[in-house]
Amino acid sequence: MITSSEYRDRRIRVISDLGEGALILPSNPESTMSNDVDYKYRQHSDLLYLSGYPEPGTTAVIEKSGEEIVFHLFVLPRDPLYETWNGRRYGVEGAKQHFNADFSHINTELNDLLPKILKKHETVFYPQGENADTDEIVNQSIRKARKMTDKTGKGPYRVVNPHPTIHKYRATKSEAEIQLLRKSIRISADAHTRAMKVTKPGISEYQIEAIINYEFRKSGALRPAYETIVAGGINGTILHYTENKNDLEKGELILVDAGAEYANYSADITRTWPVGGKYSKEQKNIYSLVLDVQKRCIEKVRPGENLKDLNDLAVKLITKGLIDLGLLQGDLETLIKEDKHRRFFMHKVGHWLGIDVHDVSDIDRGEKFKPGFCFTIEPGIYIPDEEDVPKTYRGIAVRIEDDILVTETGYEVLSIGVVKEIEDIEAIVGIENLP
Repeated sequence: MITSSEYRDRRIRVISDLGEGALILPSNPESTMSNDVDYKYRQHSDLLYLSGYPEPGTTAVIEKSGEEIVFHLFVLPRDPLYETWNGRRYGVEGAKQHFNADFSHINTELNDLLPKILKKHETVFYPQGENADTDEIVNQSIRKARKMTDKTGKGPYRVVNPHPTIHKYRATKSEAEIQLLRKSIRISADAHTRAMKVTKPGISEYQIEAIINYEFRKSGALRPAYETIVAGGINGTILHYTENKNDLEKGELILVDAGAEYANYSADITRTWPVGGKYSKEQKNIYSLVLDVQKRCIEKVRPGENLKDLNDLAVKLITKGLIDLGLLQGDLETLIKEDKHRRFFMHKVGHWLGIDVHDVSDIDRGEKFKPGFCFTIEPGIYIPDEEDVPKTYRGIAVRIEDDILVTETGYEVLSIGVVKEIEDIEAIVGIENLP
């Protein structure tokens, strides 16, 4: 787990890099599913990264003046009636005791106290536009702080988005973070393996989903990191298919994209296997192409490389493979220039991974890899059921996705615990019955 001292060190690094001023980070709002039923709450990832505080109704404020750094948490108060119905809160004392806040306050005090904090600083680090309620409080507090300091000429006059700086530090995982990622990925790999073993013609997509989500919770994961995708046959050509309601038929492939979230860290694994236990010739052709592309991209991973170049390599290899299979016709370079591959491969080859399943969005794909970077490699081919496509290839969808850690000398495949070679998959599909 992440220690309180690691959270403190993160705050020091981030605010020291941002410079003098006040960093304000609000929690995610709660979201209603229906009537008086809320979705299970998930804290804002940047607030999690810098504090670990899990509850809604929270605002973190980190001040830097010279060498002094002060950490405030504005939190929901303890409430016996609420806690009887919905569960315990940390409250003001818990924010200090468990999360090392220098000052903790009831969240309703934010309106009164924030102007007094901001009047000491010329720069406010705040992500405008993410939380309408906090936007209003911050903007009002800035105006009040300026009025307090009219005669001195001090006070806040500049608002800066802190995301790029925070994400820069989130991109490189600590040893504690890597261990949590290993755990979430191992849970996910075991779930994929179990799903392969129980897959047989006649069971449903939702039964596979149930097996996967059961394996997540059985092993201590709080939830799926994203909606589990279980796509049989033509459904696999829908990239984010989550209906998961159809029965699986012999002769189809099943594409499963599923990852657990364990202790706030996300896994993301995709495998594609035959419902009946054996790939057809055409399915093997597509699967072998995707697997070869993935392996060649993974082999390129090392410090100094980047996701943009890996994507360019994947596009080139997939386009050439589609030409060889007769699914594209023409000159390789011309087809790439005209993006003809996008009919069959329409997403990027990978994305950053960490607290979010699509992590650190402010880090460019051209960023050079460093030890501790974590991301996915996930080439795919999705063949539409259309008249100009050879009939035996129509509706085939294959994606293979692994979670990769950059090391000092190269890479480590963290999701190695689930098989992906054709013969290994065929050896285990359908060998167990549903419980």
